[in-house]
Amino acid sequence: MGKIVIQDTADVKITDLVTGKVVLNAEAQLAGIKGSISEDDLKGGIGNKKLYKIRTDKAIDLSMRSAVADIEYWAMTQGVAVEENGKGVFTADYKGVVVEDSATSANEIVLPVGAIEGTKAQVALPDGTQETLEVVKSLTAPTKFAVDLAGAKATFKAGQEVTVFYQEEVEGQRISIDSTKFAGKYRVEMKTIAYDLDTAKVTAEILFDFPETIPSGEFDISLENGNVYTPEINFSVLNPKGSDEMGSILLKPRK
Repeated sequence: MGKIVIQDTADVKITDLVTGKVVLNAEAQLAGIKGSISEDDLKGGIGNKKLYKIRTDKAIDLSMRSAVADIEYWAMTQGVAVEENGKGVFTADYKGVVVEDSATSANEIVLPVGAIEGTKAQVALPDGTQETLEVVKSLTAPTKFAVDLAGAKATFKAGQEVTVFYQEEVEGQRISIDSTKFAGKYRVEMKTIAYDLDTAKVTAEILFDFPETIPSGEFDISLENGNVYTPEINFSVLNPKGSDEMGSILLKPRK
């Protein structure tokens, strides 16, 4: 094969070595492979001549920046699995309308699904202050919960719009950030393409394989208005047990 040109980034596959699951099949914006070694000069004799180059501590570090976000990035850095049906309690804000129960003449604000019975809600008052009231079973919508205004110090009228801050239970994919857990081992594979210098056609695929790596536990989530969040992750390449080979590069001709 003649001279080639590489101008593309790589597609990256990351496999959990414990479960065998391909946790990421990513379209990278940046895929970096950096090798380093320690080099020292051995000198001796008259004039302290350079006799030899001592080379040790060969290391390979990988880096990638993904074009899209995936919750698996954060799971890898934390050394945990994604909990598919995880639950959490968060503060929600809701603009509700005061309704009156026809049977008791009591006022309440019916809350969306997810509100938790027995918790406390903060009701914003017209003067800018807030009043703490309890979340109870709704009188006007028995399948839901509501903020009971019966014990409120402020006066509320039916039809009045009021902002309420309340606790809601949310279910979805959840990651635990646990101070006792750290990232496990993953296989990282990268693939890019090469162009023939003479014909400008794709002539080969270049495959990089690192069978055993550990991702860095450090992460930086910066969410800025108008900018796309592109997660970055770094890996340290390890020597598989009983092997001197840390990885490989394979040039596969396109047919």
